[in-house]
Amino acid sequence: MIYKNIEFYNVEEIFEKPDGLQLSRIPESVRVKLNENAKTRALMPAGCELRFNLKSEKAKIVMKASNEIIPRSGICEIYFGDFFEKWSYISENPTLIEIQYPQNLEKLREIKKEKNLKFDPQVIRILLPHLVDLRILEIDGEFELPEKQQVPDKKFLAYGSSITHGGFSIVPSYTYVAKTAYILGIDALNLGFGGGAHLEKEIADYIAERKDWDFATFELGINMVGSFEVEEFKKRVDYFIEKIVKENQEKYLFFIDMFPFYMDFDNQEKQKKFREIVRNKVKEINKENVIHISGLDMLKDIRGLMIDRIHPCSQGFEEIGYNLASFLSRIFNW
Repeated sequence: MIYKNIEFYNVEEIFEKPDGLQLSRIPESVRVKLNENAKTRALMPAGCELRFNLKSEKAKIVMKASNEIIPRSGICEIYFGDFFEKWSYISENPTLIEIQYPQNLEKLREIKKEKNLKFDPQVIRILLPHLVDLRILEIDGEFELPEKQQVPDKKFLAYGSSITHGGFSIVPSYTYVAKTAYILGIDALNLGFGGGAHLEKEIADYIAERKDWDFATFELGINMVGSFEVEEFKKRVDYFIEKIVKENQEKYLFFIDMFPFYMDFDNQEKQKKFREIVRNKVKEINKENVIHISGLDMLKDIRGLMIDRIHPCSQGFEEIGYNLASFLSRIFNW
């Protein structure tokens, strides 16, 4: 989405609220039809960035965390292309972020060209805090939109739970989605919804009809295994996978079953059935470009789990990112 000549990357709706601009990662027509967790988490800007070429000497952006959904602070990160500059702590108090190009910008651009990096350092990227209900209060400066050749030419879409959303990752660049994109030198669209990946028809239809991604990963099961029966999960998996495959016949689609979590250590059986449903559906589709990935293969070091035995810690996100990037690079010969 474009606003004030800035690309609001991975943003589909902007709401003008009394306390500032609120962002949504999916259209409002889709969001209101989803479960309550997905409705609220869609308003948290996981994987969202402000991207622009700066024409004025400086830019000033003021933002804060709202308490409307969940009282939570976070961190935003500032990058010049692929090069990190600084981070800012975003709380309920307005935070001023001032940005100007570094004196060594041209040297960074030379390195970009020499190393074949995908982001032009002239493109300023503000990675928004992924776990807060953000408000943008002020934008001041002169901006130009990034040009096509200044950003990666490939993009993947990731759907899933709080693990895809990046729950408990300290910074937005360390979700497994962001880490995978970073390693592969591509862009990512994060559609992770903490507690809200219920595979509704509406979200399946929406993803299937989007034309702005080259391939996609889908993390399925963890938000349904505790409160949905096996039969209902199978019904939703059937529609979800069939719909996305039907509308994207030529694209690679990767369906990831559940990463290791507490049921795997408590002698339970339900999680095995959920994993079988995803695996068997992909097998039934029987297409070379529709691929099953075992979540157990993505996170093998159990120290990568937090004490809740569900969410990865920073080391866990890193392992998933590296393992997923390695898997994808083998498929695409990158």
